[in-house]
Amino acid sequence: MTEIVDVDPLDLGQERLLGAWVAVHNAAGRAVWGPAAQQVTPAEIRGTHQRQDCRRSAWAAVESGEVVGAVDLIEPLRENLDTVGFWLSVHPDHQRRGIGSRLLAHVEDAARAAGRARVLQHNGEPVPERGAGTCFARRHGYRQVLLDLRQDLALPVSHERLDALAAEAADPAYQVETAWDGLPEGWLADRAHLARRMSTDAPSGVTVDEEDWDEDRLRDVLARAVDMGQRTVEAVARHLPSGRLVGYSNVTVSPGTPDLAVQGDTLVLREHRGHRLGLALKVAALRALQDELPRAHTMRTWNAETNTPMLAVNRALGFQPSGYTREWAKEL
Repeated sequence: MTEIVDVDPLDLGQERLLGAWVAVHNAAGRAVWGPAAQQVTPAEIRGTHQRQDCRRSAWAAVESGEVVGAVDLIEPLRENLDTVGFWLSVHPDHQRRGIGSRLLAHVEDAARAAGRARVLQHNGEPVPERGAGTCFARRHGYRQVLLDLRQDLALPVSHERLDALAAEAADPAYQVETAWDGLPEGWLADRAHLARRMSTDAPSGVTVDEEDWDEDRLRDVLARAVDMGQRTVEAVARHLPSGRLVGYSNVTVSPGTPDLAVQGDTLVLREHRGHRLGLALKVAALRALQDELPRAHTMRTWNAETNTPMLAVNRALGFQPSGYTREWAKEL
């Protein structure tokens, strides 16, 4: 018999349960992606549950004392207040027995009880069509709203190649700066504005609210990343005539997969596009990453298949396709 139990990552008395819950997510990821799968740590999960801009609730599917399934419900608290997301995994040894369907029903019921009306979710697979996650989503009434291409870059990229790309992207009206594991106070106001713009400028298959970013929210997110043991480098583009930051790109390395660098957001304000700033930002972040964390031997990124400018930047850097991520929506 399968029992669904609450998991509180912040309860130190549940350390063993949390470890088993994390292990299910990691095993499910390895079953899909093999050795290239991202892996998380309990410390990272605790960090996400401490963020102030969302509420997260976790449950485990347990059989005979063994955790066989795991789900995390994510409720935004500052925007998109009708929407939730979730992260659901079933251990590979226990799949195709209805455990995922039961966890999904549980998390959807919890979303309805919280007054949420819409689910936005994604899943990634190495195959272009009819992967198990895709079939599961469609079977439960989810509609695909966006397709992202996953791409990997083998590291290191030679200094000569980075120098050539940096020279190609140089523009005397802009200066690229970098920072590790946090942002200088003088960046925060402009960086919050960029985060707001990122939430609506990036390709999306559904209408979403502009995210409510301010300096305090940035400080909280950055502090949580440090607490989780993540290392993050951020590159920003400064428009020299105005002194304002007009673009940014960040890369994170997590303790669970220290050989994998994950490309986060990259944005250039619309009014400053056409100056090759996206390439300049990515080159600067990549150079800083290789200097600081040479153990990372792969960088990974995701882009909507419609985002042709960023796909062109990635090709120039040498990224190669490695999979797909589908974004899904469902009205509750």
